[in-house]
Amino acid sequence: MRWKRYVVEQVVMSDGGRRVFRVIVAAAAALLLIAAAHDPAHASLKRHHKHAVKKHKRIALQPYKGALLEDADSGKILYAQNDEMEWPPASMAKMMLLLVAEDQIRAGRVHLSDPVRISERSAHTMGSRLGLVEGQVYPLGELMKAALIKSANDAAVAIAEKIGGSVEATVLMMNARARGLGMDHTEYHTVDGLPPRPAHDVDHTTARDLATVARQLILTTNLLQWSSLEQTEFDGGVCMLHNTNHLIGHFEGCDGLKTGFTFQAGFNVTATAKRGNLRLVAVILGAPSNQQRFAQAAKLLEWGFDHYTAVSLLKSGQTLPVQVQLQSGQFIQPVAAHDLKVVLPKNEVRSLKVSYQVPGSVTGPVVTGEKLGRVIARDQGMEISEVEAISPVAAGAVAAYSDGWNPPRPTAYNGTAKVQEPQ
Repeated sequence: MRWKRYVVEQVVMSDGGRRVFRVIVAAAAALLLIAAAHDPAHASLKRHHKHAVKKHKRIALQPYKGALLEDADSGKILYAQNDEMEWPPASMAKMMLLLVAEDQIRAGRVHLSDPVRISERSAHTMGSRLGLVEGQVYPLGELMKAALIKSANDAAVAIAEKIGGSVEATVLMMNARARGLGMDHTEYHTVDGLPPRPAHDVDHTTARDLATVARQLILTTNLLQWSSLEQTEFDGGVCMLHNTNHLIGHFEGCDGLKTGFTFQAGFNVTATAKRGNLRLVAVILGAPSNQQRFAQAAKLLEWGFDHYTAVSLLKSGQTLPVQVQLQSGQFIQPVAAHDLKVVLPKNEVRSLKVSYQVPGSVTGPVVTGEKLGRVIARDQGMEISEVEAISPVAAGAVAAYSDGWNPPRPTAYNGTAKVQEPQ
């Protein structure tokens, strides 16, 4: 996919304007140098380890107010510019509304098939809308789908009235959920992101907080099944929903997530894409046009896929190549408590090492799931991730070795298995 490059056009001026022209050219050159400093290839990347960033291909100048690129699984930040700047979320506020709705569904308080009666307030909600009519009844799931894909404000109000009893009660639920996720720079006053008047948004958030709620939607819900659709029917053919996210179907691997626009906020998007086992989340805030928000999100995502990779080191429950001797004389081979996957620059994969900090023996009883040590992933000697090494069985139930046979113990170095290269 080719993206337009931005150039400074030289303007021929009269003799009397040459001095002004020289000033303009000098200012333009300074601006280009400043903009180049924000190039993701040369920006200061907020990473879990402090390696120097290798040289990457430059990205065109970025016409936006804030941007962020994260690994969706770990939340590791790969690129950030003004990621903690407070900014109106506009319709991206609906991401939190839908997360709260999913919470209520998981708790069994509501169901996707529950009927929702359209209220007068819902029917008269302005902005992007379905055109719902007071008294109509639709399934909750269909309204959620419309709020996500079409960004329908009337559907958002109907959802809020269903899951919280009122818009105001649901706003309280959204703010409580945000606090629980550590979204300290986010405050909701609406469920749809609509400003009370054209140039006065009341909701505020940051690129980092938007990535946080996006990751929760990705990791804990099935909403990507809807956000990945370019278009789909609403309620069996009442109307067609066309996705406001124009990356869907046009950017490889993109399957979400939400757009937002108001006069004050400009054009915004929170996008996610997956290629192989690497899923990224990109946030663009304050782009100058509808086209530019998608162009810049695509550039940021493409840059991430070009220069980063995800390496799967261990699966949850995988047996580790170390052993722990119990007081009874038996041996236990610990297992990984969770998956161990790391995201790092492609040119640093060769420096990735895994070590096992597990004692050679333990005293006292061992219960299933008890922590026995940890597995550490290092990149160029710096710790970048870890997972607990746990006992797969209770101390009195090591049936695998009940015949008296004990497998050979691995070579140890100061109680820790030698560093292993990733497979």
